[in-house]
Amino acid sequence: MLTCPVDRTPLSFDGSAFHCISSTGHNYPVINGIPRFVQSDNYVSSFSLEWNIHNKTQLDCFRDDAVSEKEFMTKTDFSPGDLRGKLILDAGVGAGRYTDIMSRWGAEVVGVDLSYAVEAAHKSFCDRENVMIVQGDISALPFRHGTFDAIISIGVLHHTPDTFRYFSYLVPFLKPGGSIAIWVYPNEGQFRVRKKWIPFTSRIPNSLFYAWCQWFIPITHRHASNPIIEALRPLFPWSDQGLGVEYDVLDTFDGYSPRYHGIHSREEVMAWFKEVGLIEVYSPNDCNTAVRGRLPG
Repeated sequence: MLTCPVDRTPLSFDGSAFHCISSTGHNYPVINGIPRFVQSDNYVSSFSLEWNIHNKTQLDCFRDDAVSEKEFMTKTDFSPGDLRGKLILDAGVGAGRYTDIMSRWGAEVVGVDLSYAVEAAHKSFCDRENVMIVQGDISALPFRHGTFDAIISIGVLHHTPDTFRYFSYLVPFLKPGGSIAIWVYPNEGQFRVRKKWIPFTSRIPNSLFYAWCQWFIPITHRHASNPIIEALRPLFPWSDQGLGVEYDVLDTFDGYSPRYHGIHSREEVMAWFKEVGLIEVYSPNDCNTAVRGRLPG
């Protein structure tokens, strides 16, 4: 399924790298078992940090619960029967919380990410024959058009320079009749408040801001009813999901550290699906900016 992301020609493999067979001669190394179609993590270094620290925090297979599975089903409306035996692209795989679910359901999953989160995902899934991890950019994916039965991108596209444009890059990789499901930040509540902080928090060195989250979140847990903590919450919303300090440290860092933080309405996202020619467009389980659609065919 792999092609050169620059000129879309086939690749040859010599055991250590993929080589474009055209005269352009692009080369893509395999490092630590992962095909690399980018030279750096570009604007997503915060994800490189967080997912290699929290490589197990959100994965049901390590948590021994079904928190991520329930969220995945709510936001995509996919069930195990929908994906079993199908070829799926997880666009923005991160540490692989949704790849874990889909591969255990029996899907063949390709997880792609621009960040070095691919190191964490590969480490977790290198023994699963139905999972392949690739480092690449959604704007220049190294796959043949019309390859995937379904594409999912949950909590990813709003962290790109242009949410709609990066969504549109995914659609050509669907097979005719294939489905795509995404979730992006809604234009409401804490997401609006967080967006105002991003110009400041995203400029703090990742390691420093992460250390601050490690200090701050335990304080909010220990002193949840303190009037000062209660007064701070609407001004600087932090994660408090009832899943433990580690989960909330990760989620707070994740919410404030990325460079891009798009927020969107359901109507806006549904209009994107229709603009690129998708049909049967709907919001699963009335889940606001979670939207799913199908390519005709």
